[in-house]
Amino acid sequence: MSRWKSRRGQSATNAGVTIILIAVVIVMYILFISPEDRAKLLGEEPPGPGPGPTPGVKQVLLSSTPGRLYAPGINMFEHTMPSFMVFTVTNADELKRAESLYIKNSAFSDKSEELIFFYDPITTADVKLSFNVKKFSGRLIIWLNEYKLFESEVTDASPLPISLPRDYLKTKNSLVFSVSSPGAAFWRVNEYELNNILISGKITDYSGAMAEQHFSIGESEFENLERAVFEFIPDCAPREQGILYLHINNRLIFTSPPDCGVKSSIEISKEFLKPGDNVLVASTNTGAFLIDMPKVTTFLKEIDQPPFYFNVNPALYDAMYFGERGIVLTLRFTDTTSVKRATIEINGYKTFFETQDMIYQTFIDPEFLMIGPNSVKIVPQADPIDVVELRIDVV
Repeated sequence: MSRWKSRRGQSATNAGVTIILIAVVIVMYILFISPEDRAKLLGEEPPGPGPGPTPGVKQVLLSSTPGRLYAPGINMFEHTMPSFMVFTVTNADELKRAESLYIKNSAFSDKSEELIFFYDPITTADVKLSFNVKKFSGRLIIWLNEYKLFESEVTDASPLPISLPRDYLKTKNSLVFSVSSPGAAFWRVNEYELNNILISGKITDYSGAMAEQHFSIGESEFENLERAVFEFIPDCAPREQGILYLHINNRLIFTSPPDCGVKSSIEISKEFLKPGDNVLVASTNTGAFLIDMPKVTTFLKEIDQPPFYFNVNPALYDAMYFGERGIVLTLRFTDTTSVKRATIEINGYKTFFETQDMIYQTFIDPEFLMIGPNSVKIVPQADPIDVVELRIDVV
């Protein structure tokens, strides 16, 4: 009898161990399968991308991305930019300098001299040659490249500078100095000794001649854009001779000597603008201009806030009535720095909220809902609101 009881006890122990092993295997299986399969196996809502639904969500009634929402009646937006300046600086500077040179011409020898200098037609103007004369006889001849620049006897110790014509200048230039032949007077020597030879010009620095500013236009703002105006005040010296060029996104919108101190307004075609980053570029060929108080004002068509729809079936409505279920509205924004103020309209019932958080959540009063289709609108109070996600969940 005791042997029989011992066998029964041993069988019960083995069965218990087997059950424990099976339970461990099942738990390990659940832990190691994918989250989606585990959620299906346990009857839970599968996890999704982003922040996901509120914990305990039984059903998602609405999930949408409203984007940027505008307050009703506000159809004008100003995009201000910092004041900025464009300018050029012109100074006289040397292109080439030589301490002295000596040239002569006789029946028995001929000696000329050459000076090489470089020229940039964009930055350089009013190029001149100057020198002092220490010794002279005969006619001084100067060639600029293949062009005879000068031929005359020079008796003044400090003659007037000689202008080098722009039409005959190249990137690399040659000035050749020579003296006329004595002719039949073979015993004579024509010669010149020149000192302090200087080739100079007015050099313009264009490093500050161009500057840019940026402004941004939202997707919804661009879609509803009707017209745009660019305004600025050019601050410059009276009788400034330079020309001011203004481009938006590489499209020319202004080219003229501006009226200094007078506010300018320029209509901008929608084709010149784009959603996202826009670039304003100012430049000048000469002079100095302060682009003061620049701004782009956009005028939009009348905007109606779009409603979003979700459905409440009879079973869910009854569950809410008996307190077995609730419906949560969730708004997710783009930042935690701005204060968001808006009205939530559900089937015409309005509630106001104000938050600086990234996410705003509230339970929807069952009295606001009805069986079948329901509507919800988010209406900003003043400033636009960027709504990344609008969710309505059953909990």
